Amino acid sequence: MARILIAGARKEPAEAMQKALEEDDYSVILCDDGLSAMREIARCPVDLVVSDAALAGMGTFDLVQALEDDDSTVPTIVLQTEPGGEDVSAESWVWMGEPIGPNQLRKMVAGRLATDSGRELTGRVLVVDDDSSLRTSLHVRLRLEGMEVIEAIDGLEALERLKDSCPDIVLTDVDMPRLDGFGLVKEMRTQPETRSVPVIVMTAHAKEAEEAAYGLELGASDYVRKPFEWLELTARVRTQIRVRQAHRLSVEKQRDLAIIELAGAAAHEINNPLAVGFARIELMMEAAEGDDTLKKDLVQIENLFQRIADVVQKMGKVRRYQAEHYCGGVNILDLDGAGEE
Repeated sequence: MARILIAGARKEPAEAMQKALEEDDYSVILCDDGLSAMREIARCPVDLVVSDAALAGMGTFDLVQALEDDDSTVPTIVLQTEPGGEDVSAESWVWMGEPIGPNQLRKMVAGRLATDSGRELTGRVLVVDDDSSLRTSLHVRLRLEGMEVIEAIDGLEALERLKDSCPDIVLTDVDMPRLDGFGLVKEMRTQPETRSVPVIVMTAHAKEAEEAAYGLELGASDYVRKPFEWLELTARVRTQIRVRQAHRLSVEKQRDLAIIELAGAAAHEINNPLAVGFARIELMMEAAEGDDTLKKDLVQIENLFQRIADVVQKMGKVRRYQAEHYCGGVNILDLDGAGEE
């Protein structure tokens, strides 16, 4: 039986959530603030946290951040509740701006329990902004969407982060100390390693249209206005991540095709002189009857030719790119692994 903790600022919606989830035989615990929720989780682990976005004391996003800092793998659903008095209607529960009812809540919980514990992250985002509160909010919200998040306070720190990691997308503010968002975009587009990484620029100025146009001219992939709608922001982030991943797949397919063609052509070109070499060795061995020393040398040469033939056969079976480490920090094609289906 899954154990679910509901952290609700208002009693009526929290109890309505509890009733809905207990119909599916979940064990449900109620807490009225973030600190109580943390104490309960420390006392006895839970499988899922359903939290009101407006918690007293330790807020919802502080709670999620604390769980993350504590290396917790507890999935979290954040809901908004709207005042409804004693008559708690379906519209009292809001997720991502959309009202949900008991059946939708149960489906959401069942889906999250089925997929979130041990799920793979869906993308890596580098958030660049000198506003720490905004960075934290973006970090928590993107984590709730199943994304890995890296932070930087300005463009210079972002460039350092880009050296250490390979994000799927960069989400950057415009106005920042040392190096602003435009400078970051410009610098990224001059470096081969970051040239294809999508960038979404966040702008809040009155001249946002001009700023957006300038950012796009520099090489930004998209832009959003502050204060942004969360649904719009996540949709734009996910779109750019999908484009990035599709591009990677395309590059990998082109690379695999080039390697297969190169290996096949090399095997074909080597096979011809190799076959002639084997034939010459056979003729020389026939002519060397009675000369045991020469015959022994020819056998050794034939063995070396056979080793070359074995390598050429593996080259002809290459079907994909798979590298292995070689001396001097160089990667070479793993012929055994590359030939496996």
